[in-house]
Amino acid sequence: MRTLALLLVAASLVLGVLGAVTAYLPRVSLPDEALVGLHLTAPAGLRQVDGEPAPIASEGATLTTALLRQLRDAKVSRIRVKEFSLARWDRWWLFAAGCVGLLTGGLMLRRGRAAAASAEGQRAGPGPERAIADLRDGLAALRRDLPAIPDAGARLALIMARIADLQAGPIAAFIAARPLLEARLGIAGYAQLMDRFAAAERQVNRAWSAAADSQEDEAVECLERAADLLGAPGPCPQCGYAQVGLAAGAPCPECGWRPESRK
Repeated sequence: MRTLALLLVAASLVLGVLGAVTAYLPRVSLPDEALVGLHLTAPAGLRQVDGEPAPIASEGATLTTALLRQLRDAKVSRIRVKEFSLARWDRWWLFAAGCVGLLTGGLMLRRGRAAAASAEGQRAGPGPERAIADLRDGLAALRRDLPAIPDAGARLALIMARIADLQAGPIAAFIAARPLLEARLGIAGYAQLMDRFAAAERQVNRAWSAAADSQEDEAVECLERAADLLGAPGPCPQCGYAQVGLAAGAPCPECGWRPESRK
């Protein structure tokens, strides 16, 4: 599919260029009322003056009925003019076909990258959804276990140890899934998703730092904020995909749906 998409893109570029170059090259055979008054941006036609070839119309000349008659008598087919008009652009369809082909080829390439990234992600192990679920579950378990530990020092040590495991496990796994997420969501969607994930990650890191400084209350608050940023699991309203976190503003990792798309 990639080869076909690249061929389509290349062919579309050629079509687009061929169509674009005629935008300011109207046919001399058009009716006089469509051409009179236009200004040439290049010499047009050839005639013999004292035995030497010279243009019938020079650059900057204004087209008149008489000048057009001379150009037609000299078998000039097209002239280059300054003014643009869609009505005079007879090969606009080539440009339109090129644009459609480029769009189609781009979509084919994107789908191909998504399929390849998905296959690679499956070979590599758990995907980003699983990583977010593990991170959210790990934070929930840590917050649930803390009240059962009577010693403050032990609670701080547990916070630091669990966060270290989360950093080396699900956080690292989610970051490593960047190619898959970019292929699914595009650059803009991936950036939006990572904004929220990065905010949650910062809270996790701040919780570790606060625990290292023996600031238990601040560490717990950071853990709570991180859990809120990760969001609760729920199905995507558009495709039904079973999302596993990063709700409230993050795009669906399967179809790219965003909350603002409801508007």
